[in-house]
Amino acid sequence: MNIKNKPLLVLLLLILLCAVTLTGCANLKNSAALVQHAVGGIYDPTKQMVNNQLTVILNAVTSQDAAAVKAQFAPNAIAVQPELDSQIEALFDYYDSENGEIDNISGRAGSASDGAGGKNRYYEMSGKIVSGEMYLVYIRAITEDTNDPDNVGVWALLLRRKADEADYPDGLSYHVKGEEDMIGVYVGLPAYRFDLGLPTE
Repeated sequence: MNIKNKPLLVLLLLILLCAVTLTGCANLKNSAALVQHAVGGIYDPTKQMVNNQLTVILNAVTSQDAAAVKAQFAPNAIAVQPELDSQIEALFDYYDSENGEIDNISGRAGSASDGAGGKNRYYEMSGKIVSGEMYLVYIRAITEDTNDPDNVGVWALLLRRKADEADYPDGLSYHVKGEEDMIGVYVGLPAYRFDLGLPTE
């Protein structure tokens, strides 16, 4: 090889390396953009999980499948709520809609560790179900518990017709006083406007 051509060869190799690197970055950026586009924004796995879980429940309610609704609840929640079957029947009577779309889901998710290797994850979210009639919805669930897997599942589901709270602000999440202690399904409970410090009634 002619030694005079070595600088040119090195330059060509550097150009090629830069081109490969930039192509890889572009592909990675495009993949991320495709994910964001597919979900309508920044991907939030917790919100997607809530949407999926609520969709399963609503489909089961529409088909009056009590077993399918109950299957979404944590085994330990089922064990401590003897009224769950009657609560689900009340949900069937209360929710009168088909093809409901879940909208405006927001809330919080978190995790905790016991310091000995055990951990759990949970969420509590609220939003709307938009169909022929609009409903306010709140759901609380545990998504992981390494110490007791029977805690995993829904613990509380609350539903309220928006028409029963016609003046309820669109930007205010649906919450009920004492919701953190509720286990099972509750329908028609008035919202607690904790943001304002006042109940609706």
